[in-house]
Amino acid sequence: MSNNSNPVRCVVIRVEANVGIGLGHLMRCLALAQGLAKCQVRVIFALSQACLDHCQKRDDWVGEIYLLSSRTAANEQQELTQLCSDEQANWLILDGYQFDFDYRRSLDLKTCKLAMFDDGQLIEAKRQDSKIAMVINWANGADTLAYDRLSSNALRCTGAKYRVLRREFYQVEEMPFETRTRLIITFGGSDPSELTLPLLQHFEDSAIRLPITVITGSGYQQLDELERFLNVSRLSVEHFHDCHSMADVYQKGRLVVSAAGGSQFELLHCAAPSILVVLAENQLFASEQASTQGWCSVSTLLEYTKDDAFGMNQNQQLKQIVQKTLALWHQPEQLHYMHSKAKAIRQQNGFVHIYTALYPETPNHSLEASIDE
Repeated sequence: MSNNSNPVRCVVIRVEANVGIGLGHLMRCLALAQGLAKCQVRVIFALSQACLDHCQKRDDWVGEIYLLSSRTAANEQQELTQLCSDEQANWLILDGYQFDFDYRRSLDLKTCKLAMFDDGQLIEAKRQDSKIAMVINWANGADTLAYDRLSSNALRCTGAKYRVLRREFYQVEEMPFETRTRLIITFGGSDPSELTLPLLQHFEDSAIRLPITVITGSGYQQLDELERFLNVSRLSVEHFHDCHSMADVYQKGRLVVSAAGGSQFELLHCAAPSILVVLAENQLFASEQASTQGWCSVSTLLEYTKDDAFGMNQNQQLKQIVQKTLALWHQPEQLHYMHSKAKAIRQQNGFVHIYTALYPETPNHSLEASIDE
């Protein structure tokens, strides 16, 4: 606890990440936490054991970790409420699709306010929730969504103005487009749709050889199969697994094929021309908005399933992605145009706007000094 005369500034973040889902949620919460920590806000992550493993591997982690002991949602709600009370938290921030209306309704936060990261699930649920004091959705165009119907009094940190990335993206030295030489392939922290290997196989089957960088995350489950493939492949591939310096890698991308999750905001910041592959409904809005900005193209694989009835459809879609990639690769003027569009529209740092919403009593000069330190 703080014993000085300054008011307590403490944020509890409840986020979940495990194999298959949630790693993107964890990364955006980390991005916000890095900014808060720099402004001398005490950050406490309330995590399960499954999520803890991902955090302990990172060398850029900030904030304290509180390991939840509860085994049921009801017990967790009580434990989380008690944690916020004991630590005099000003805000509880939730990030995860499991924190639905019923979960939030059971939280008795008293003086602590509730904020919620949203990818559109709150809008889709169409349920008013007066408990939510702040909504965070930094997708481009999110400021046009009807969040006022969700909670008329909630602060709306929506749109690109509020976007925050991990500090590595603000510290990396930018590479000119002419020096970028790699085709980068990444499908997120776990590649839950298992697209990395089949896409590489299609590149193997093509007659064209490109310098490829493949990135797999800590939750990727086909590592052994991928390494066996790379050992015998004729492709020129460098592979990074559980990479903690994504900004450095993205800077080298002449073109990127990526899952259309939160990584699209990182790619935009690195001005990397991209093909965004939409794998879930909640990725559609942000990706469609991004495609209108001119720096990326969008392909949709929503029908992907392990069922054999859809196998040929998925196979054809992946072939189309390879064809689109090869066509773009040989259009340097178009790639340079996409790079230039990204540079012109990227948001440098939306943290100041979110922090001002969280702590409006902080003088602007004090906030700017903390961030610039």
